[in-house]
Parts: sequence; C-alpha cells; structure tokens
Amino acid sequence: MKPDQLLRAILPEGLIDNFDIARFEKSDSRFDIWLDEKKEQLREDKYNKNIISYGFGD
Repeated sequence: MKPDQLLRAILPEGLIDNFDIARFEKSDSRFDIWLDEKKEQLREDKYNKNIISYGFGD
C-alpha cells in the first residue's frame, strides 16, 4: 500500500473530501500531516456571488 493510500485509510472521510494531503513526515515521536484545502465549489453555489470556492466573500 502506498503511503498516500494509508493516510486516506486512517484519516476521517470528511477530511479527505475537503482537503488534499500536501505532505507528511514521520519521526520517532510524531507523525505530521500537511493539508491543502480543495478549491471546489458545490454546484448549487456556483451562481451565488457571496460564496467562493475557498470560503465566503465579504
């Protein structure tokens, strides 16, 4: 199993739906995971000018 597949198996599903795994590092005492928010917009929000792909506008 590839490391990326393993991380997807152990992390909560909702987390993987909204974030991509950017990087991870394992040391003797901890396991660090960096996540990047996916810039995806729901279909129903596409025409709502108050909502943008990475949060809400002003």
